[in-house]
Amino acid sequence: MRISLYFILSLFIFQSCSSGEEEKLVTVENNFSLSLPKFLKEVDDLNAAASLQYQSGIKEFYVLVLDESKDEVHAGINENNLAEIYENNIEGYSKLIVENFQQGLAEPDFSETIDTIINGLPAKLTSVKGIVEDIEIFYSLGVYEGEENYFQVLTWTLESRKDKYKSKMKKILCSMKDLKKGEAI
Repeated sequence: MRISLYFILSLFIFQSCSSGEEEKLVTVENNFSLSLPKFLKEVDDLNAAASLQYQSGIKEFYVLVLDESKDEVHAGINENNLAEIYENNIEGYSKLIVENFQQGLAEPDFSETIDTIINGLPAKLTSVKGIVEDIEIFYSLGVYEGEENYFQVLTWTLESRKDKYKSKMKKILCSMKDLKKGEAI
């Protein structure tokens, strides 16, 4: 009896540990897709404007996506006389996002921004650690220029768990696909 109980317990522990490595592909309204760890669950209370919101409260790991029409962003920049500060391209959009994000953090410390192409999309990737309500948080942020939209993919966790989740965050950011663009590279 002890052997079979030990075997069952070992199998359960092995499955629990390995289940965090599995992924699921999430598609939002035939607009974009993202690959997420299976341990994340869909929620609707992280950000009212987000088109995708997932979390694991136990693991303190969160992901959200904001997408905005390029035409609306460009019109907003022009209407608010901000064209001299923010260009109507991914450079300007990224600068706007980072500056707004920075205002919400105490002691923000940004990494260098990496300019790259992800699945055919011009992208800017950065990370930041900062303090929100006396809690040290680590964020990884991807800003992408799609066919019709700009996308922001934001992942975060506690600063103390950064090393544990940093590779998962990077994998999420590198999985972004604009489904309106046609085929992804």
